[in-house]
Amino acid sequence: MEEHHDVTQLLPDDVLAGVLARLAPRWLAASRCVCKAWRAVIDTRRLLRADLLPLSLAGIYINFHEMHRSVFLSRPSSTRPAISGMFTDYTPNDNLVEDHCNGLLLLKFGVANPATRQWVPSPPALPQPV
Repeated sequence: MEEHHDVTQLLPDDVLAGVLARLAPRWLAASRCVCKAWRAVIDTRRLLRADLLPLSLAGIYINFHEMHRSVFLSRPSSTRPAISGMFTDYTPNDNLVEDHCNGLLLLKFGVANPATRQWVPSPPALPQPV
């Protein structure tokens, strides 16, 4: 039976910290889960900068088949502004969330930004060639 040795245990902490410091913040955060020694090196040398990590999730939109509109679920927070999940506050009608990207929501009839409470209608469809 072949024995597996953890070669990273042979590296001095300075060298390991130098290697880990070259990782992108996302992969450095994932590296904290490798083992206790790596977590200790990352944490004691403060390699992981919290300002470079993605922001926390403010909430999610869910489309239920029985409902005719999307539902916004979020935890109440006193540290960040509330985001309205109701599109009727700033759109002319109820819209379903079809897709999303970088905080923008693709609705059935336009694009909405819940953080700024702005909405832009979709352009009219082009006529199909015959």
